[in-house]
Amino acid sequence: MGASDSLISSEHSAEIRNELSSEIYKASVRLNRLIDNLLNMSRLESGRITLRRDWFDIHDLVNKVCENLQEELKSFNLHIVIPDDMPLVKIDFGLLEEALYNLVHNATQYSPPGTRIRIKSFYDNGKLFIQIMDRGPGFSPNEIQFIFNKFYRVEGSLPGGTGLGLSIAKGFVEAHGGTISAENRQNGGARFTIEIPTEIVAGEIKD
Repeated sequence: MGASDSLISSEHSAEIRNELSSEIYKASVRLNRLIDNLLNMSRLESGRITLRRDWFDIHDLVNKVCENLQEELKSFNLHIVIPDDMPLVKIDFGLLEEALYNLVHNATQYSPPGTRIRIKSFYDNGKLFIQIMDRGPGFSPNEIQFIFNKFYRVEGSLPGGTGLGLSIAKGFVEAHGGTISAENRQNGGARFTIEIPTEIVAGEIKD
């Protein structure tokens, strides 16, 4: 609002106008994300989640999320690990995209620039696995059990968040009949693991 008021009420150079316009755009993106999270939480709490499962390539899911987070990820060393023979899986693409977006966005918020963020996916024993790993501060023993609670924010959280992202990710994964967990990595950082039971196209997994 401040940037908009400044543009309306004062004369500025082209450079300053561009900076103010960029700030307005960034604030709009944050506000849109906030509204999306509030609406998604409302859907979860009302029980109005209807899965629309179809066959999808996990490469497409990961690429879509990374494309949407291109600006946030540009400061990191992104490493995507998906087997070449990864089968198609039957999921609700939109819900799982929201869940993965929140987890990857969370990694960008708490990891030092220049560090690696890894997204790994594989299929094993009837389940789709997706892991998001970072080299941030990880979790203290006292808070890790609460991180998926609605509105919970870990100590040292950046301003502007709502504490809904992980809770929504958990809800959308559980809507698939799956689970999500978090743990500290041995050499520092956090690992989130999604496990979803899913069908695959017959004959796609080799013995």
